[in-house]
Amino acid sequence: MAVSKRLRAFDPHAPSRELATDEESPRFVPVTALYRFYDAGKQLLYIGITGQPRERWAAHRRKAKWWHLAAFVAVEIHPTEWQALNAERTAIRSEHPSFNKRSRKGGH
Repeated sequence: MAVSKRLRAFDPHAPSRELATDEESPRFVPVTALYRFYDAGKQLLYIGITGQPRERWAAHRRKAKWWHLAAFVAVEIHPTEWQALNAERTAIRSEHPSFNKRSRKGGH
């Protein structure tokens, strides 16, 4: 069962250590975060999963074309990577984020 997180304001220019909250990026508990980034109009930009949100989001900052548009984020914590992967596939297929390529037309 996923622990859902409500949409929260997000600053793409914040220092890497401040990108994710401690709840979203637990250090000592092996969980996987399913995250959704939205623009200022709350249009869905991107859906992804990671076991380390701070590090993954810092990588997005360096490479993702959508990063500068991010104004909100929502995070769901899943107890296993498998559960998060299933939730990610379903979310991408049904929610149609603007910048996801993976899982849009079938398998990962």
